[in-house]
Amino acid sequence: MRWTSVFCLTCTFLFATPTHSAADSQGDQLAGADSLFAQGRYFEASIAYERVYFRPASARQQVRANLGKAAAMKQMGDFAGAGRDLQRSLAYRADDSLRQEVLYELAFCAYMSGGLARTQSFLMQYRHGLEGGIPGSRIFLLEGLVMAEQGEWEALRLHLEQWSSHSDSGPRMQNELLGRYDELLISHGAGEKPKDARKARRWSTFVPGAGQIYAGEPGWGALNAFSQLAALGGAVLLGWHSYYIAGGVLGLGTFQSLYFGGIRHAAELAEAYNNSHQERIRAAVGTFLIRVAPDLSTT
Repeated sequence: MRWTSVFCLTCTFLFATPTHSAADSQGDQLAGADSLFAQGRYFEASIAYERVYFRPASARQQVRANLGKAAAMKQMGDFAGAGRDLQRSLAYRADDSLRQEVLYELAFCAYMSGGLARTQSFLMQYRHGLEGGIPGSRIFLLEGLVMAEQGEWEALRLHLEQWSSHSDSGPRMQNELLGRYDELLISHGAGEKPKDARKARRWSTFVPGAGQIYAGEPGWGALNAFSQLAALGGAVLLGWHSYYIAGGVLGLGTFQSLYFGGIRHAAELAEAYNNSHQERIRAAVGTFLIRVAPDLSTT
């Protein structure tokens, strides 16, 4: 039933015969799409914008309709789809400000859908279109978020310094901002040396459980060491009672499995610790950038 309704709406919006002149009709339809968007009816608005896109009164109106559809799709959480549709307007060059808006939206949608390389590409094109001008705060913010995702802490500090120098804030606020950023990195251990997976394996090779402790998981280390000791003790006990085959198969076999498994597990824990640690820093820095962005408005 849902897909039948979707199909009917698509046909209605895309293929209904207009009753006014072309320019007036398209203007009314764009206003109608804007009205649907304002009402929160994002799916219907996206279809209405699509109809205007395929029957535009001008190239500029076509781009506006495409931007409107992308905005509706963003509201529905489809950032990848919005980015794909916006690619259609990438060749538009008649209005520099409108083209810059398309580039920003492409960069934003690429970032939200996880494409950092594409985000950087669109941001570089946006910067190129400024011809030496100063980008707005939203560009500085998006560039900073990309740097945070990539863990480029020193580059991000320089970026913050440049951002604040172009904002309306004074030198005192700039120094305070950089100080807060430095404190944030220190408090989250951004300068901490990452755990070495090879070192974790070596520790576990010579001292069972030590690799897990090195990786920041003492509980796993104690459990692994106790399990290996219990398996070895079981092998000795079975052998003491003349159950040599059982002791060799069950006791020593279990010990061997736990021993080599413990080595692999220690390396995995070290890598997981590094990933989790970096993710916490990226999240904290991203939140920080979003919070300070309103105070760093640029013209």
